[in-house]
Amino acid sequence: MKMHVATQSGKKNYLDKLIVKKLLLKEAEKEKIDSDKEFQERLTDIRDQLIIESLLKKKITADAKITDEDVKGYYDKNKENFKREREINTRHILLKTEEEAKQIQTRLNKGEDFVELAKGYSIDPNAVATGGEIGFHPKGSLVPEYESAAFKLKKVGEKSGIVQTKFGYHIIRLEGVKPPSYVPVDEVKDFIRQKILQEKQSELLEKYIDNLKKSAKITINEELLKEDKAVAPDKTGTPDKPEKMEKQEKPETKGTTPQPKK
Repeated sequence: MKMHVATQSGKKNYLDKLIVKKLLLKEAEKEKIDSDKEFQERLTDIRDQLIIESLLKKKITADAKITDEDVKGYYDKNKENFKREREINTRHILLKTEEEAKQIQTRLNKGEDFVELAKGYSIDPNAVATGGEIGFHPKGSLVPEYESAAFKLKKVGEKSGIVQTKFGYHIIRLEGVKPPSYVPVDEVKDFIRQKILQEKQSELLEKYIDNLKKSAKITINEELLKEDKAVAPDKTGTPDKPEKMEKQEKPETKGTTPQPKK
């Protein structure tokens, strides 16, 4: 295996590993490890598995082609799985004590600018740059007390009362609302393509093995099956029936911006 080692230390490390590999192989040759029965059995198992994998890749993967129409059809059929919940954008002023929060609340009620007060008094380290704005979030992605108060706000510009969280005391203003919507197909097409590919490969594999069984002459000694003896596990990895593909998680459709922090 060729490797690209750019630095001098990288070259030395690679050279050292190569030397150790050669030394170990030399010792294995002296011990005649490759003649050991267990080694030969394992080698056969590995060879068989590689052959089977190569065969299935040739027979199954090549036939499992996914078109844009397949992707669109899957999306339309499962559209509810790609739905975004309602999201809100909020701005907040975070204070250390309730008394400080009450003072800022009084100034807001007198008409002072929310953004300027956030920049001047909020202990949120991002407030100077953002004016307290934290961006769009769906339910379940914010500190519970903050989220509960924020999602009760109905109109853009509406302000909450004083809200206590583990970070301090917040005054929240609603800045924007995104109604529930569907994730565009272009954003999830790769996920859908992989999902369909797995399903197609599973179907093709099952059909391929069934055809092999039908075309082969298989004789089973029923008497041996009745014997009460431990049966050694199959090491070849030959699939009797196609295993279900590992379930993929639904693509993330919620916001990933951080919770409001102190």
